[in-house]
Amino acid sequence: MARYYIIKDEDQKALYLSDGQLLVGDPNADNCCAEKICILPNRGLDHTKFPIFLGIQGGSRCLGCVETQKGPSLQLEDVNIEDLYKGGEQATRFTFFQRSLGPAFRLEAAAWPGWYLCGTAEPRQPVGLVKESEPSSRTKFYFEQSR
Repeated sequence: MARYYIIKDEDQKALYLSDGQLLVGDPNADNCCAEKICILPNRGLDHTKFPIFLGIQGGSRCLGCVETQKGPSLQLEDVNIEDLYKGGEQATRFTFFQRSLGPAFRLEAAAWPGWYLCGTAEPRQPVGLVKESEPSSRTKFYFEQSR
């Protein structure tokens, strides 16, 4: 069964949707609502690495990784999280390994080891991927269960 979370960065800025992009910011200051992120496990990958799918808009769109000239990049795609959960050959690029750091988590792209979901210091900027070996404030996220 899917679970819903509000995901916030270390500065307590929430992920929210604006103009078709997933941004990090202060929903109050940015005049928007924190996005309820739908999470389901990827049952096709090693469960000890906690592989998950991240869906938005009730799971009708999912965060995926695509290859670009500058390396992997994040994009929201019109893919239903339930379809990914049932298993599909493209599922790995929609999968993130949820790594615990005490109360926080890092989300590593399953298709690109060493690349992590990251926020930005600038307001109203899209969530991205960064290649790094050490945890930083931009790659730590907190999950607050939502309904």
